Amino acid sequence: MTALLPEIGKALYGPLYGDGSAGLAVALDVNPRRVRAWSAGEEPVPEVVWRDLYEMLRQQEVENARLSYSIMAMLYPGE
Repeated sequence: MTALLPEIGKALYGPLYGDGSAGLAVALDVNPRRVRAWSAGEEPVPEVVWRDLYEMLRQQEVENARLSYSIMAMLYPGE
């Protein structure tokens, strides 16, 4: 499960931010070392963190859908 953390970090913050641990740390209000420890399997990821990550991904999904619709409306007005 901890292998998901870098994927989630990249999904939320993009590949330019490396493994996304710094962005995840800020969003979760934890020390970046804690995120790296979770990613390395040195510490278990608390359930509340998984819930927070799920909610962040869902919010991003909604925002991405909204933005995609806006682009589609500009490309194909009146449809």
